[in-house]
Amino acid sequence: MAISTKPFHPLDVENNRRYKVTKKESPKIAWHKTEETGAHNWEGYIRIAEEGDYTFSVTLDDNGYIEINGQKVVEITGTNSSKSKTGDPVHLKKGFHYTKLQHRNEEVPEAIAPYPNAEEFVPKMGETDLELWEIDAPRNLMQAVDAQKLLGHYQGLVDYKTIPSHQSDKVWEKFGEKVAADMAGEQTCATRLSIALNRYGFRLNGAKYPNGSQASNNVLNMGGDIGILNPGMKPESDPSSLGKHIIISAEVMAGHLKDIIMKNMGCDGPDYISPEDYSTSQQGDIVIFGDSLHVGMCPGDDESVGSFLSGGVWLLYRSTLDDKE
Repeated sequence: MAISTKPFHPLDVENNRRYKVTKKESPKIAWHKTEETGAHNWEGYIRIAEEGDYTFSVTLDDNGYIEINGQKVVEITGTNSSKSKTGDPVHLKKGFHYTKLQHRNEEVPEAIAPYPNAEEFVPKMGETDLELWEIDAPRNLMQAVDAQKLLGHYQGLVDYKTIPSHQSDKVWEKFGEKVAADMAGEQTCATRLSIALNRYGFRLNGAKYPNGSQASNNVLNMGGDIGILNPGMKPESDPSSLGKHIIISAEVMAGHLKDIIMKNMGCDGPDYISPEDYSTSQQGDIVIFGDSLHVGMCPGDDESVGSFLSGGVWLLYRSTLDDKE
C-alpha cells in the first residue's frame, strides 16, 4: 500500500476496501510551562463533509501555521505569549484534504526573562478542534505516462466522441471493406477497446466465452488490416509478433479484463482486480469500465462520459496517488 500525500481524496474512500482510513493523534498542545524549544510538525488529512467555505484558526505560544493543499490558511510568526488568529475563509471540496501543521516554541527573550517559558498549539476548523486522518491507499495500476498512452490510443482512433454511437459501424470500416460488410451491425464497444489495448501492447488471443470456446476474432482471417491494431507496422513486419485479435462481446471483454489484463498489470489479489472498488471520480483519473452490456475507457472526471459508465470500473490511474514504483 502507498501513503498518499496529494491534495484531495474523495470522501467515499472510507467505505472502500482498497483504502484504509484511520484517525491520527490530535495535533494539539495544551498550554504548559516548559524549558524545551524547537518545532513540532504534523501532517495528514482533514475531513470535509460538505463542499463549502471553511475558516481555520490557531491559538499558540510562540508561532506556527496550518497549511492545506500546499497553501497556508493561517499563520502566526514571531515570539509570542498565547495568541489567537483566524484566517480568511477557504473553499474546499467534499472529501479529504492534505494538511500540514507546525508549531515552534522559541526561547524566552531576555527582556521578559523573569517570566517562565511556555508552549501551546490549538488548531481549529470553525469552532471545533482540528482532527487529522491518515489514508493508506492502493498503488496505481499504471503509471501516469502509461495510462495516458493507453487512453490516447482509445481517444485518438476509436473514442465515442470521434465515432458517435449512431455511426458505430465506422469502426469496422477501419479494417477494410470486407470486414465492414461482414461485421455490419455487430457490437463495437468491445472492438474499440480491443484496438486501444492492442496498440498499447496487450494481446487478446486468449479470450474465451463463458462456455470456454474461443471468443477473440483474428483480423487476418477476416480479411482485415491488422495495421489498425499495430501503429507503425511495416509490410515486412512479422505478423506473429503483432496484435491480431479483437473481441466483439462486451461480456467477454469485461471478463478478459478481470481475469487476464488486470493481473498482467501487476494486480496481486482481489483488492486490486475488483472493479467494484472504484471511488468517486476526480480530475486526472483514468478508468476502464465494463460489464456484460458495455465496455469502454475514459477520464474519470469527464462528465460527458458519465452516462457511459457501465457496471464495474477499474481505476488505472488516480491523480492523488503517487505512481507505483
